[in-house]
Amino acid sequence: MAEHETKTNPKPQRTGIGVHVRSHGKALLAVGVASGLGIIASFAFQLLSARVLSPADFGLLAAFFVIVNVAAIGSASLQSTVTVQTASALTTVEHGDVKRKRWPLDAIVLGLGGAAVVAALSPWLASALDTTPLVILAAAVTIPLSFVFADTVGLLQGSGRVAQAVWWSTFSQIARVIFAVGAIAIGTGLGGFVGAVLAALVVAVVGGLWTAHGVPRPQKGVFSQAGVTIIVLTVAFAWLTSSDVIFLRAGAPEDLAGMYASVTVLVKTGFLLPSTLSLYLLPRFVANRDNPNLSRVGVLATLGLSVATSVAMILVFLVLGDWIVGLIYPAAYAPAADLLVPTALAYLPWIAAQGMMIKMTSSTSRGAAALLLVAAAAQWIAFTITIPNIGAMLISYAAIGTIVLIAFFAIDMRNARRLRRALVV
Repeated sequence: MAEHETKTNPKPQRTGIGVHVRSHGKALLAVGVASGLGIIASFAFQLLSARVLSPADFGLLAAFFVIVNVAAIGSASLQSTVTVQTASALTTVEHGDVKRKRWPLDAIVLGLGGAAVVAALSPWLASALDTTPLVILAAAVTIPLSFVFADTVGLLQGSGRVAQAVWWSTFSQIARVIFAVGAIAIGTGLGGFVGAVLAALVVAVVGGLWTAHGVPRPQKGVFSQAGVTIIVLTVAFAWLTSSDVIFLRAGAPEDLAGMYASVTVLVKTGFLLPSTLSLYLLPRFVANRDNPNLSRVGVLATLGLSVATSVAMILVFLVLGDWIVGLIYPAAYAPAADLLVPTALAYLPWIAAQGMMIKMTSSTSRGAAALLLVAAAAQWIAFTITIPNIGAMLISYAAIGTIVLIAFFAIDMRNARRLRRALVV
């Protein structure tokens, strides 16, 4: 009788946020560990270069990374596009939107195009960045490699192999340090550090391509409506969360702009959690686009964690801000500690909005893309009016971020209501 009751009356499955958090906790922890190691390796590379290179050569290396980091915005948008389209194609029954073998044509075209533009502008860029054309050309070489690597990581991420995607990204950072140590031992100077970046990227590209060779590639590319929407989302949000430093550098005294830039380096660590969550959750949001209830759990959890991280960061800066600035920066940067808490408060809605960006990207929301373009225009107007008054600039920055966050949430609620009505019909 007991056996019969067990078979006919199985124990109901537990549901809720706690169950989902526990079920994904180990995977998220693994992704977090890999991301953390990558961050440590990146910091170690910067520390090595600062300790070994002369101030002049370190300035040249910084100019090299300006080009590399700008290109990274484009490659990140490609990675998000490939992730969303791969996950979407693999969730269809017929798998009609994928091909087993296909060259990463979008990555190659965009990468070579970007490299050609940078190479053509190398004399002007060298003058603007106070560096040499050779450094600019070396940075141009990294662009096609970074786009192909982003395409590969997107395939792995979209197919659910998130750990492999993250570990290859982490390995590229660790390899930089290994090659840099070798360059120091040989005594190659600036060329050795630039070569370390290139060599690490080549190794990561080859390893990533080998790992992802069996993942079906989506038919749709970056030049589709969904692809363009994701690019606009990624590039616009990257601009909105970076342009404050650019505007302040152009319109404020150099010492104030430098101190603010040093503060944003610390404050932007708050973006690490939503960025890590995006690696794991983006393909899962895509796979569950037709499940509004489960998607809402993910949205609330991501938003809550992002806000909690920001609040914790603000409290740490409030208590230990002077000590942190004194530990990392020279004594001349001591006044920057007074900017830590106000800047962190201004960034809080933007860090929370990055958590919401996971959902906006997974749904390829054109409304969110249009919103960010309007926000970029509003930010330009606000910064033009307020700078060099850094307090007024931060208030306008926080206000625009709050509006974007509320609008993201409203867009998600509207889409969820539409989906529920469609499912009922």
